[in-house]
Amino acid sequence: MAIDEKREATKRWFRDAKFGLFIHWGLYSVRGEGEWLRSYKKVPEDEYRQQIPGFTAERFDAKAWARLARETGVKYMVITTKHHDGFCMFDAHNTDWKVTNTPAGRDLIRELVEAFEAEGIKVGFYYSIMDWHHPDYLPRMEFEAESRPSEGHDVMDYIAYMREQIHQLMTEYGDAPFVLWYDGGWMNAPEELGAAETNALARKWHPGLLINDRHHTKEDLITPEQRVPATGILDDNGEPALWEGCMTMTSYWWGYDRNETKFKSRGFILRTLIDMVSKGGNYLLNIGPRADGTIQREFTDRMRFIGKWMKKYGDAIYGTTASPFNRLPFYGRVTVSGDTLNVFVFAWPKEGSICLPNLKNNIVSAHLMGRHHALQVFRRSGQWHIKLPDNAPDEIASVVVVKLDGAPDVSPVEIAPNAKGDIPLPVLYGDLTGPHGQRIRYESHEGRAVVCGWYRGPDRISWTFEMPEGGEYALRLKYYAANNEPGLDYQVFVNPEKRPAFAPNGKPWGAEDAKKLFVTEPEFEFVAEPTNGKYRNAVVGDVRLVKGANVVSIVLNDKTDMDALLKLSEEPKRGMRLASAVLLKK
Repeated sequence: MAIDEKREATKRWFRDAKFGLFIHWGLYSVRGEGEWLRSYKKVPEDEYRQQIPGFTAERFDAKAWARLARETGVKYMVITTKHHDGFCMFDAHNTDWKVTNTPAGRDLIRELVEAFEAEGIKVGFYYSIMDWHHPDYLPRMEFEAESRPSEGHDVMDYIAYMREQIHQLMTEYGDAPFVLWYDGGWMNAPEELGAAETNALARKWHPGLLINDRHHTKEDLITPEQRVPATGILDDNGEPALWEGCMTMTSYWWGYDRNETKFKSRGFILRTLIDMVSKGGNYLLNIGPRADGTIQREFTDRMRFIGKWMKKYGDAIYGTTASPFNRLPFYGRVTVSGDTLNVFVFAWPKEGSICLPNLKNNIVSAHLMGRHHALQVFRRSGQWHIKLPDNAPDEIASVVVVKLDGAPDVSPVEIAPNAKGDIPLPVLYGDLTGPHGQRIRYESHEGRAVVCGWYRGPDRISWTFEMPEGGEYALRLKYYAANNEPGLDYQVFVNPEKRPAFAPNGKPWGAEDAKKLFVTEPEFEFVAEPTNGKYRNAVVGDVRLVKGANVVSIVLNDKTDMDALLKLSEEPKRGMRLASAVLLKK
């Protein structure tokens, strides 16, 4: 089999796998202050080395980790072989800065590969391009500019070192890895580190290998981080790209954080999995074990909960394709299995039914997954509706299986003026987006789907629509704001231009304007003042729309340093819940 054919086979398997486990484990786990400890706390290398006696892995059981992963329902795992601190979790041939020189005393990557593959779980290797330890990696961290001068060091020597390690990882671990999951490549242009040549060598050494986008070259896999793309991701040819969203269960750090108190809820994690799969992507969920090899209960409890759900509803996840619906009028998602729709309902509708908009097929049958009783199907105003029982079978995500008379045939739902000339902007018809650390999301509040978690700039909601004519409109919002002072500042943009570039992990990259979402000025700003525990209807400002395509975005104004916002350890009791929006014709 030719190399390209093997890669295509790996891609097909990966598309079907949908769900993976990310593991950040390294020397940083000893202090338990996150994987960026050495950088953000400006820890000198001599001090950082003092963690070595604490990395014991004395309670590490690779087989137990693998069983837990299987129970969670993941089909693959990606493990940190080397993070930004340069410390190797395998028995690297060309350095002493490795796990075999700690009390653990053995190649932990080899143990993990063997245990996970025995459970039928494929293994991928995370590898950091950035290396704070190696003397020839450049540039240095700023705080080390004087203590570790760059003069006399040649990055070409680091490239040779990196390639030797990648060769070892590609050739000494059997079928692993299925993916070379780079990170830390944003400090260098790809040509500075010979990225294209390194990737070609990796594929030569390990045929069938997938490579991600974090060496800043166009490869197999796109990897948005700590955020959910608003829609599926397309490649340069307009075809569905291979992509995978990665996310922590914690508020921020990927490695073990002994001070963490804020963990993502089971519902948040599960709905994120469904959301990404419905958009044609995979979900890579992270854990950060302790240095002794134990996994904290906050992780294991969530993993087992997800595993129980996957045992019931996994057929609606594995091997599916993306939703044919661009918008849904209820809080939920859809995946496709051939001629069958898997309809996920997150909030059980009070009206007792759900609508599948602009579905041209005939519905053959509908039932709840796991139950055989047929659900009533009917048409109203030319649209298909499915009547649901009084109570949801699952508290977080129930699944309705809808058999069609062929492959789904759906036309897009369009936002358009109503008979009065006003333009309703349903929150569920908006695109929620944000850079690394996105907090904005949909939830159910007081029986309605709302936009919430909206306390961190520059998260935003955007609506895209066509107008037969331009004109002046007033933007009216129905919102709920927490009882805190002061209110939060929001900006409204119409047809904004010049979005800044973002690195693959979603952080601003490059231009001076990188911390601004848009270079163009907003139409207006408004303050979401506290609403005293009630929803408020208010006109917040005026906009001018043009004939043809329009985009209206509401953005939380980011007046502080983005990095500081990213490092929030707890969600503040502030923000705005948006229940509805409408553009009123003037």
